[in-house]
Amino acid sequence: MESTNLHLLSTYLKKWSFNDNRIAFNYSFCLGEIYERNRIDLRMNTTTSITNDLLNHIFHRAKELLYGETDEETESRQNGNNIILVNESEVKRKLGVYLTRIIKEYNQNKRNRGRARMISTRSLDFYYNDFEFEPLEDDVKFFVHLNRGVNKINGDLWSNAIDDFKLALAVRPHDVRANKNMALALKKIGSYEEAVPYLKICIKTDETSESLETLASAYIHLKEFKKAETIFKKIAKQFPDSKLAALGRAQIAYKLDKPYLPVLDEIYAVEPEWLREKLAKEWDYTLPDYCDTEECKWNAAIAARYLGFERPIDLTKKAFNGEVPCYFDPEKGTIRFVMQELEHWVKISNRYELYPESYKIYPEKITKEEGAKAQLKETNPKPVKKKTKKEKTEVPAEVE
Repeated sequence: MESTNLHLLSTYLKKWSFNDNRIAFNYSFCLGEIYERNRIDLRMNTTTSITNDLLNHIFHRAKELLYGETDEETESRQNGNNIILVNESEVKRKLGVYLTRIIKEYNQNKRNRGRARMISTRSLDFYYNDFEFEPLEDDVKFFVHLNRGVNKINGDLWSNAIDDFKLALAVRPHDVRANKNMALALKKIGSYEEAVPYLKICIKTDETSESLETLASAYIHLKEFKKAETIFKKIAKQFPDSKLAALGRAQIAYKLDKPYLPVLDEIYAVEPEWLREKLAKEWDYTLPDYCDTEECKWNAAIAARYLGFERPIDLTKKAFNGEVPCYFDPEKGTIRFVMQELEHWVKISNRYELYPESYKIYPEKITKEEGAKAQLKETNPKPVKKKTKKEKTEVPAEVE
């Protein structure tokens, strides 16, 4: 009888509910080339009962992924193939220790009506110990590293995740999942130039409108607008119904200080909810002429007055929630705002009803000096290299 090894990689306590007496876990496993991340909601019970319920659910999910929908043909294949949980006895032991701690803490918190803090380790890595990890085959090690990186991304530990993705890519340099997540982590910490090669690998294997758009957005952040524009034209040609291409054109127009609202209006007329979500979560308000100039940025007190907020903290809360464009320096602990970006934010927020409230700007609430400061632009631009005679006659290379 053939067998397929199932490696349980990690579990994570997502939440618990005293009212419903339930507990939710995220879990991940690999099964041959299958990599699964999922979630289960269970009734709070004994350690043994929760362990059995969790493992039974995982086995059921593994069978669904391996065999697809149950029918006579797949049932016959199941009879000839057995799923084996690797190190089953050790997995159950670790789950037992992990769940016993969580159940104990759950009961203590329930008695205290939730006032006590959760102090237990919420996550469990089944291959944390070197003596368990080292004997694994390279294919399984790849999924261990990939999974650890994704777990760290979910915990907003972007820099730490990069280290795990490097280890995964050392095993499988061209894996789309690892390259995609590596690019995502690099973009999140602002390393757009480093993210580009990983995105190109993804596109070679999986050229979707989403993967192309991600590469184009990286070029936008690098101020390589021609390359981004070429990609968006490619998206429009290969995927005529793609809204991403239109949104990308609008983003480039915004960056180049050209009319962008008519393009957004076209999308809004067809897919208003989709556009609202994209604008609220992904629209980049950064203006190239201002983003690198500290002198032109306002502090929270000035920006709050300009937008009509009673207190600066009301504005900074929205900024930290990603609702208002800002520049935060974690080392200095400072937050800054650009007047022109705030004006565009007000215009877009109101025009497409991104939030329940509408916003206004109040020029009369800032001083002349504050207004003059906000008009400053980048100085000392990079010198333009003069073209040689040869360069002038050459045909431009195709944009990547």
